[in-house]
Amino acid sequence: MSLLITQVQVTIEEMPPNDNYNGYRDYRDWFPYQSFRPHQEEMLDRVQEVACSGEHRVLAIDAPTGSGKTSVIAPLLANRGGNKIVVALRTVSQIGVYLGEIKKIKRETGHSPSVAYLVGKHKMCKLSGEFDNVYAGCDLMKVFTMDVLEAKLNETMRRNNRSAQEYNVYDPETDPEIATEIADESPGYRTFCPYYLHSKEAYTNEGAKNFRPSKQAINDSKAILQEILYPEELRKRCTRTCPYEVMAISAKKADVVILNYNHVFDDAMRDALFDWLEINPENTILLVDEAHNLGDTVRSINSDTITLHVVEKAISEVNQVTGEKNRIVARSAGNILSRISTYMEKTRNRWQGRKQGEDWFDPGMFADFVFAGGGLARDDSQSIADLLKLAQNIKKQKQKSSESAEVFLERVSEFLFMLHLARRDSSYLPVKSMSDDQWLTLAIRSLDPSPVIAGIADTVHATILISGTLSPAAAYELYYFGKNGRVEILSIPNQFPKEKRLVLGAKNATTQSSYRNNPSNQRELELHISALIEGVLGNVAIYFTSYSMMDQYFDHCRRAAQESGKILYTEPKDARDVPDILKRFFESGSSDKKGVLLAVCGGKMSEGIDYYGEALKGAIVVGFPLAAFSEVQKLVNSYYQRKYGRDQGLFIAYTLPAVNKAIQALGRVHRSADETGVLVLCDSRFSRGGGLGVRQYLPQWMQDEMIICDGTWSRELVQGW
Repeated sequence: MSLLITQVQVTIEEMPPNDNYNGYRDYRDWFPYQSFRPHQEEMLDRVQEVACSGEHRVLAIDAPTGSGKTSVIAPLLANRGGNKIVVALRTVSQIGVYLGEIKKIKRETGHSPSVAYLVGKHKMCKLSGEFDNVYAGCDLMKVFTMDVLEAKLNETMRRNNRSAQEYNVYDPETDPEIATEIADESPGYRTFCPYYLHSKEAYTNEGAKNFRPSKQAINDSKAILQEILYPEELRKRCTRTCPYEVMAISAKKADVVILNYNHVFDDAMRDALFDWLEINPENTILLVDEAHNLGDTVRSINSDTITLHVVEKAISEVNQVTGEKNRIVARSAGNILSRISTYMEKTRNRWQGRKQGEDWFDPGMFADFVFAGGGLARDDSQSIADLLKLAQNIKKQKQKSSESAEVFLERVSEFLFMLHLARRDSSYLPVKSMSDDQWLTLAIRSLDPSPVIAGIADTVHATILISGTLSPAAAYELYYFGKNGRVEILSIPNQFPKEKRLVLGAKNATTQSSYRNNPSNQRELELHISALIEGVLGNVAIYFTSYSMMDQYFDHCRRAAQESGKILYTEPKDARDVPDILKRFFESGSSDKKGVLLAVCGGKMSEGIDYYGEALKGAIVVGFPLAAFSEVQKLVNSYYQRKYGRDQGLFIAYTLPAVNKAIQALGRVHRSADETGVLVLCDSRFSRGGGLGVRQYLPQWMQDEMIICDGTWSRELVQGW
């Protein structure tokens, strides 16, 4: 859908002054800018309409970078009524964008919206450096600290000669001895968390002992709401209190709560978190950013894996179980775990000498082997329930003995539960995989995100999905909601000036397997690559479909870079090395010695990174980045073909992810309206429509502006641009 407007800019002074515009509260009073970007007003009008009407409506907005998508928060705030706005983000790095937007609303409009967020404990915990596993360590410290608070409350009652039936309070802030006790604690060997301690008060009410936020924690939480602190600022502000507890307190009172995808789309986590934060789904407006990532992320959230290491740890836990009743269940658990270990060892041995890879395994045969001791009365469901119950008992034992709260038996039990689902539900796929270092993993992969996404959308007041690359939107609707017609779709044209970009499509070059080693085809690919490296004066990125293809063309890229006086940077296989390489590549953009980055589509350096300014002036996607056509991928394809038919099913399962990877990679070039750059789709499948071609699925502006050329003409076009 294209939006046509004759006036590209509307100033605030030209807007209707009334507070009730078309029956809604006018969001223009909340809009913090002097003018709208092209098509932005139409987008915000639609968001306002959906937010006001509710009725579980879903609006998906496909709007390229620079459209002003973040400003949808203005009509949501203006028309939220009694609803809370929950913003779901894929990465923590996006939080600052929304905090900045709401700060601007507060500064420029006179309104005072409040916003809070939850950031992972690994980033916010004051003691994170003392734990191998910060989540397990934090859970254990909380238990210890609550025991300390309860003991201090009992001591207070004894000292004051008061009963639990009376109202009693223990506040660490008023305890003159607590500072000495904290000072006596040794890092790594603590018996309680000083920050969690100062975040709570213990009290009695009609004989029951309870806990509530401390006055200091409440005061710190007000700072988030009043000042809008960024996560690093909040962590510094909480000099005595637990940042995570402070975030939770503020979230209960905020107009806007920013969460990550896991918080919202993991059913168990969402139920617990929404209950803790007092969020009622029926009174929630859900805003999902980077929605093109939602489906794959939801699938990952609802999948499960185990390794031989996890199983061995679980066996060790079971062997240490005490108590006669527990030992009876532990013997059965030990037999099950031993069979899982045997199965995995045999699988690994059979894989010896083979390349890394993945394959399907039969969940029925696995269950028959693992639960073989059940005899005729075998009940797999009951066995799994017994394992989960035993895991909870082990967790309690660990907490009492000051051990890590992480329970490996729980992870194995949850995997077995997922495996039980996979036996009767084809949307869960059992997969065994082997890494380079012969590390075997068993996984139950969720294939279909639509039950989870549609289920949440059917519960909340309204849902807004926004993305810069939600193309083709109708295919994403089918993938996310299981049917077409459920979602209202709004597609916004690219507002960046056409003269700022050159879009090229390869006429003949391709990485199709039948042509991959053809000398003339390889030469065409090399010509397109050289045209970008040598013709663009600034930094460029070459995105390949795989690491093996990157290796195949490495020497050619190195020679072209040397001839152009540029430095070659290569995407590392270890993610820990990415920041350093990116830093040096970015710096080369503003130096005399420009850079050439070799990376993989869908890899560590092709998504979620902003290459602003001189950091990237051109990018080429070499090949159509389809997933390997493995036996596992064939099963994924088959599932979607059974569900949606041969053509639509294959497109969603196999083609759509490849289109998205390519668009995401090229999207790194233009991050603002004044930036220039060259975009090259170096595979003839991008240039053709119909058959194996995918041109019709690209964003409309790409289709309209693409110049189809061979390698020689590509060089002329780039050099003359």
